Amino acid sequence: MKPSSIFNLFKKIAKISSFKEDYIQTLISSGVKIIDSKSVLIDDSVEISPGSVIYPSTYLIGKTKIASNCIIGPNTTISNSSVGSNSIVMSSVILDSFIGENNEIGPFSFIRESSSTEENVVIGNFVEIKSSKIGKNSKSKHLSYIGDAEINENVNFGAGFVMANYDGKNKNKSIIEDNVFIGSNSTVISPVVIKNDAIIGAGSVVNEDVLSGDKVAGKPARSIKN
Repeated sequence: MKPSSIFNLFKKIAKISSFKEDYIQTLISSGVKIIDSKSVLIDDSVEISPGSVIYPSTYLIGKTKIASNCIIGPNTTISNSSVGSNSIVMSSVILDSFIGENNEIGPFSFIRESSSTEENVVIGNFVEIKSSKIGKNSKSKHLSYIGDAEINENVNFGAGFVMANYDGKNKNKSIIEDNVFIGSNSTVISPVVIKNDAIIGAGSVVNEDVLSGDKVAGKPARSIKN
């Protein structure tokens, strides 16, 4: 069985023999607030801008960049990723991804490789994002999986959403356009396109494209607009 990316990351962390105290002190002198320098691990390849706060039990690894006025941690791991200014990342893991400005990530979020978020995005508790782009002002606050997707602006995911991106042989991509509302416990079976201003009823299974402004519900989801 091929080791997962998170497994390989923690193998790397285990090999780091010191906490790089000198570099941590350099960050503190530059204006970074580190609450407990003994409990964090920060690679000397990591860049952190002044005004950011690093809470205990946080690991910052590789080519990671933390912009100004961020709150990182506690209990957070970020590897080879960027976090935009004024963002909060709490009790979460971010790998090989880009987080935009004014984001709220966590607690217990998992942002996997090749993902990105734009401004004012909320990724909440027990939400996993993989190889996906999340547009401005979009939110997934609870218990969801979004994989291989392009999510545009002002999209809201209800709790329990699943992007079914794997058909047993291939990973497939879906696109969700602006201002889409997706009800709780819904499933999108990729590849589909959900166009602007569509509404997906709670508990629906979407297995074909949804037209702009349409309202769909059911298993499989069908139009109920009229």
